[in-house]
Amino acid sequence: MSSRQFHRAALARVRSHLGAYFSTAAPVGGLRRLQALSLASDALMAVALAGSLFFSISPGEARSKITAYLLFTMAPFAIMAPLVAPLLDRGALARRKVVAASALVRIAAVTGMIFSLQSLAVFPLALISLVASKAYLVAKSSLVPELVPREEADPKAFIQTNANLTLLGAVAGATAATVGAGILKTPFLGPSWDLVVELIPLTLMLREGLRMLRPLATQAHPPRRRSRPQPGPSGPGYAGTLLLSLMVAVVRGQVGFFALVLAFALKVDHSPAWVYGAALASSTIGSALATQITPRLRHLLKEPIIVAVSAGAIGVAAILTAANDPYRGAAIALSFIIGLGAQSGKIAFDADVQHQLVVQHYGRTFARYESSFQLAWVLGALVAATSRFNLQTGESLLGTTSALAIASYLIATTALRHSSGESTPPAADW
Repeated sequence: MSSRQFHRAALARVRSHLGAYFSTAAPVGGLRRLQALSLASDALMAVALAGSLFFSISPGEARSKITAYLLFTMAPFAIMAPLVAPLLDRGALARRKVVAASALVRIAAVTGMIFSLQSLAVFPLALISLVASKAYLVAKSSLVPELVPREEADPKAFIQTNANLTLLGAVAGATAATVGAGILKTPFLGPSWDLVVELIPLTLMLREGLRMLRPLATQAHPPRRRSRPQPGPSGPGYAGTLLLSLMVAVVRGQVGFFALVLAFALKVDHSPAWVYGAALASSTIGSALATQITPRLRHLLKEPIIVAVSAGAIGVAAILTAANDPYRGAAIALSFIIGLGAQSGKIAFDADVQHQLVVQHYGRTFARYESSFQLAWVLGALVAATSRFNLQTGESLLGTTSALAIASYLIATTALRHSSGESTPPAADW
């Protein structure tokens, strides 16, 4: 076989594999296409904003500006949770409508940003786009249990699907960011052209959302009766996910905290910029590796234990790093462990929620949890931005918070288990 024939055969195999992976015949195939297109759009948006007025903020500037930016990142979740979450709980058709509406709103916002990228109008338009993007992420988590084949619907399948979608989004985002960076550095182009290119994945995303919507929209639905609002989730399963979410929130706070502690520490030490870039790359590699490790861990451990092990790994790594003299290699290694642990815990947590709760509660539950996780990230970053921790002190604080989070979770779950196992005392005979 000649080299040309070999390359053609290899290309044919790749096309066949991708065709099967994204096939419309598989229910999850459409969600995979949506994930790749949405995360590619987010990456192009981030690159465009990096070259505009929006990201004129750097760690070396006033801490008040960094604080304002951190609060801005919380705004999409604060808006999305009360507005979008009730829609997601209205059924499969409503969840697909949210996906299609997310793409449509982002197309309108990006189109407006193309003509106002260097003006103050970019801020509200970027906020609208971020809200729509977060709405898709919550809708995606709600759609996973619906699209996984019924015979495979168990926690292991949920973890595998969540991990695959996370890895796919990371690959699509990295690819799009590389393209966007090339456009940004090309003479006579610039950030506005990144937004022009972003309209391509958003248009395809809208098309895909409408395609998923069509089969359900054509079904005959009985006339709706006005019903009372459904009660929120409750029971031992929800209580377990609620306790587990607190530990995930601590880990998310640690991610935001260490990101800024490391940035300020390197700035004070006059370290080269590549060190922080290496730490970010190390964290990204750890997150990608978590998508491969977590499904395998599920064959040995249940979701809550995976979350606890992830938090414990971060704590142990932080304590070991703080016990030695701080140096660049240790910070980069700790960034890897944080990325690995945070992503692994999040994948396991999503699968636990998808398994424990009924589909009617996915919207409000995921919206509430995602909002709390983003708030935890912002609070962790705010602590780092408003304080003056050195790297060693910051690492010690990471170890302490991990230990407290795990201990609190164990105590709370033990109390919950005993309370649910107690029999109700007999009523008094008057």
